[in-house]
This record gives sequence, C-alpha cells and structure tokens, in this order.
Amino acid sequence: MRNLFYVILLVVGLMACGGEKSGDSSELSFGLELMDSIRVDYLGVATFMDIHPASEKILFYDIQKSNFVVTSFAGQVLNFFSKSGDMPDSFGTFPLTAAKFDAEGNSFTVISNEGVYTYSLEGELIKGGKHQEAEMPAFAGRSAADREFYWVDGKILTVGAGRGVHPRNTPEFYDNYTSLAWFDTTERKVKPFLQLDEASFFKNGKGHDIAHMIPRMAVSDKFIYLIQGIEPALQIYELKSPYLMVRRVDLALEDYFFNQGEELKSVDPRMINPDVYSGLFENLKTTNDYVLTSFFPGIPETQRAPYEGLPWMEMMPAMRKDFPPRLLVLSKEGELLDDIVLPSRLQDRQWLVRDELLWFLKPTNLDEEEDFLTIYQVKLSRN
Repeated sequence: MRNLFYVILLVVGLMACGGEKSGDSSELSFGLELMDSIRVDYLGVATFMDIHPASEKILFYDIQKSNFVVTSFAGQVLNFFSKSGDMPDSFGTFPLTAAKFDAEGNSFTVISNEGVYTYSLEGELIKGGKHQEAEMPAFAGRSAADREFYWVDGKILTVGAGRGVHPRNTPEFYDNYTSLAWFDTTERKVKPFLQLDEASFFKNGKGHDIAHMIPRMAVSDKFIYLIQGIEPALQIYELKSPYLMVRRVDLALEDYFFNQGEELKSVDPRMINPDVYSGLFENLKTTNDYVLTSFFPGIPETQRAPYEGLPWMEMMPAMRKDFPPRLLVLSKEGELLDDIVLPSRLQDRQWLVRDELLWFLKPTNLDEEEDFLTIYQVKLSRN
C-alpha cells in the first residue's frame, strides 16, 4: 500500500563543512522534507534501479533471483521476470549499470558486457543485440548494478571504469585508466574515455584499490559532473569531445578521512579489498539548480578500535550510526553550499532525482527480515 505522510522537516541548518564560503551563499541552508512514501510488498534483496513518476512505476532488480521487478506506486508487483543466463533474449549474466525506463515508462533498457537490450514491462525483447567488438573493454563493475546511465543523442553515457591491460601495481595502470564509456546502440560499439586528471589523487605514485577509484557521474546542462570514488574533488567536463575540463573543485571537508593508497611494490593486483573505514562518495546527482552528492565521511585510525573484530552485520551499522552519511549541496559551478546529515531511513547509495524530487530506497533492515521495500519521496528545500 502507499503511505502518505505529513510533510516532515527532517534536517535543517547549515553544518560546518570546512573551507571558506563567499557572498550570499554563506547564508544558505537546506533541508530534506519527507513528502511521501511507497511501500511495496516484496520479499527479497532488491536494487532500486529506476522510478517513473508520470506512470507511477518503479523498477527493481532482485540480485539473488536475477529478476527484474516492476511495481506500481500503489505497492503492487505488476510483473517480474528474468533475462539473465542461457536464453535467446538474454542480456547476459549481470547488468553493468541500473536499467532505465524510457520516456513514457513503457519499457526499460539494460546494458551489460554482452550488449544493450530494451524490454517491455511484460518481459518481451523490443530491440537489442550484442556489442560488435572483437574484445570488450575490461570494466570494473559493481555487483549491485545501481549506477545510473544517461541517454545523450541516442547514445548511452555511463561509468566505465576500465581496468585496462596493466596491473594496478604499475604506474601504467593509472596513466591509462579510463572513467567513462560511450555505448553506441546503432553501431554496437563501446568506447572508453576520460583518463584521470593530472591533478588526481590517484596519480600520487601509490597503488589504489579498484573499488576506491570507480567514479560517480551525472549529466546536466551539457556538462559531465564527476567524483572519482573516494577522492574529495568535483570535476566538471564539457559533454562534447574532447571533453575539456571546465573546473575542478577540491571539496575541503576537514572531517573526511580516506585511504591514501599503498606502495606499489606491496600491491597484489589480483585482490579487490576496499578499505571499509575509508571515506567514500556513494552517489552523485543534479537538479536544475544544484549538484548533490552523498558520502560516508570515513573513520580516522584513532577511532577504529570499537569496530575491530565485529561481525560484518554488526560492524557496518555501528560505523554508520557513529559516523553517519551526509549529503553535500553544491552550486552547478561546484561551490559548496551546505552539508547535511542524512537521516538513517534514507540510503546514501541508492537514490535518484526525478521531477526535481529525490527518491530514496530505505536501507535493508539487518536485524530482521522484512517482506516489503520502501521508497521515500523527498524534497530538497532551501531554508
């Protein structure tokens, strides 16, 4: 069923966020207003892929069952089906990104290492096919399949963190690393691009975990907005080739602690072992007026002892209770306007912006199994 809440002001006020502010922006503060919630009766672990407010539909992906799950705003499961594995209209084994509704909400598109495929909400293949590449680029993907892609002039722009041919314990890995990729749905070609900025922290001569480098990206107003994994810097690029950098803004967050890498000779290139204590930027989105990014601030070494030895299911909630995720509000030019603590009911990784509203998935309850999913509709308000 759909639960309608009274508008509740969740967070108000300007928090100390480090760095200087100038002009009127120093007086700005923002709040998050809970406008509504959608409860979907569903038992399973599901990724929040997309939402289409006009048609009142939501798209989830059940990771355990490899099912796409289409639901209504009324909380009904309209359909679910699998297109993974050995079948004629399969998209492959696992999505590279979150799937996305078309403009009308009548179908959705998913991309994978196999190709680009569009399905109806009844599970019929509308169009699609395999990439026409002799050898696909080696992407460093996320198993959660929750990164949004963007349609640009009939092509797909997505995070395409490329591992390349060089191991990450060599300088060549960082010299050739690419952050994004174009998927040409007409010619079925894949083109990785956008190497690390020369000022990037990841070019400090040390070795870094692949998971620490995967970018967060959004497209707005003919610009690409990008944060490179754990690096506290917003990069703004032109959307057209040669993708000139318009601006790089270092985010001066005094209480942000992130992994500094290790000596190249100590790196095992076969291992992916992200630092759970490291700060991390989880998501990046834009509205008409603002850039929004959610992040975990990290835990300094001197304060990690209480979490050492805890089981994973206890450790993660405890850390995020003591060091809660936050949301930065920036201007489109990258000026930091506000720093908001996210309420615990809002997941810091899986959220979208649609119709100038924010749509958050409720975090998984680790204490007890729930037979429902919850999406919160949230408004960013200027105080």
